[in-house]
Amino acid sequence: MEKRKEMNDKLENGNKKRSAIEMIVCILGMAVLTVLMAVFGADAGLLAGVAAYWIPCAALLFYVLKVEKQPLSSVGLEPICTRQVLEGLCLGAGMFAVQQIPLLLMKMDYSAYAMAPDAVYIAVMLLYCFFCVGFAEELIFRGFLLKRTLDIFSQKWICVGFNILLFYLIHWFTMQHTFGEFYNLATNTVILCIYLFRKKEGTIVPLVIAHGFYDALTSVGLPVFVYLLN
Repeated sequence: MEKRKEMNDKLENGNKKRSAIEMIVCILGMAVLTVLMAVFGADAGLLAGVAAYWIPCAALLFYVLKVEKQPLSSVGLEPICTRQVLEGLCLGAGMFAVQQIPLLLMKMDYSAYAMAPDAVYIAVMLLYCFFCVGFAEELIFRGFLLKRTLDIFSQKWICVGFNILLFYLIHWFTMQHTFGEFYNLATNTVILCIYLFRKKEGTIVPLVIAHGFYDALTSVGLPVFVYLLN
């Protein structure tokens, strides 16, 4: 009995070490990519942004499928269904409401964010929000890093806090580091993590949709609405 316990302990410690190494490599890779985008991204245009999201996704999926020889479901990718789409849209709308309600209570002036509607720009941004930002960030942060953190720490609140910290650091060069920005990022991460914990399926598909929809509302929907309102 003691030998079996020792073997289980060794196996558990080995899994924790492996998860820690995987997390470190993933974080370092994203850090390098973030710095490169901060230096060259402003002049590189939209294609550079697409590459910045899809290169780490491709590397991560290659590692999971070819090195670990695990199915896509191990990082939360499963066939999409109508229920997941509806849940994702509702979740994204909820995240948007949580972000905007405090600003409305503070009587924020939205006129500076007004943007004239442009069909081509809107279409491109919708695709970018869902298939680049939403997909990549949920795959990396909730599909991979959060699950690796859970392998190391048993307390979920520690894992969520660490996920918030990593998510904040990866956006370091694109943020103005105000309380409002950190509030939005932290609350959105908490909402997404709680949803994932409460769902037994472990799929990140609704999170991808929620993330993409939230970004679309923030970067396209709200600016166009403010413009039309004025």
